[in-house]
Amino acid sequence: TGEKSRRALVVLALLMSRPERTAAAQAFYDPAEAAKYSASARMGRTQRHLAERALHLLDIRQPGALLLDLGCGTGYSGAPLERAGHAWVGLDLSESMLRAARAPGKRRDVLCADLGAPLWLRRRVFDGAVSISAVQWLCHATANGHDPAKRVRTFFRGLKAVLVPGARAVLQLYPEQPEHMGMLRDAAVAAGFSGTLVVDYPRSERSKKLFLVLTSPNQAAAAAGGRRRAVE
Repeated sequence: TGEKSRRALVVLALLMSRPERTAAAQAFYDPAEAAKYSASARMGRTQRHLAERALHLLDIRQPGALLLDLGCGTGYSGAPLERAGHAWVGLDLSESMLRAARAPGKRRDVLCADLGAPLWLRRRVFDGAVSISAVQWLCHATANGHDPAKRVRTFFRGLKAVLVPGARAVLQLYPEQPEHMGMLRDAAVAAGFSGTLVVDYPRSERSKKLFLVLTSPNQAAAAAGGRRRAVE
């Protein structure tokens, strides 16, 4: 039908515009692309709106938390965290994007890091984590030797390690295929997370937004899981 054809065209256009299909993040977001991204008012509004929604789902009731922003880019998504009274550490693979994110005097710090590699951060220090439009990159082999399933598992193991027990992580993402969502879900569960998938605007292919809302295991649950595995 005409409606099905229209939806198919919308989906095709979205797939063709995906940067993760083009190159690795550090290559795609070169200085020119990072400058264009940083100067885009539309991109800024979109990313801040998504970060505000993620912060709402994070459900931190008091200011003063230390949060992790995974794939922080130029810092658009960190601004709502600061306005809510939190400090944050951002990770991104593109140095060009991070140069725009650095802001001495603000409650932030940013580091160049690959989310698919081990996170060399202090264990159990972050009160929560957000990620806006970034985690789907892990589902693509954007460099020689990349194994997406392995990198996704490494990501979730590292995320659990740096969160305080019982903390939440809210990951807004654009999985290209149902298999990618399954890969992310299975790796999160294997790492010990519980959670749910929140879908905003589910009837619109263009406006639909997916938020994977995860809770890290608390100490009692982690200890019980360890005992079960020992028995098994």
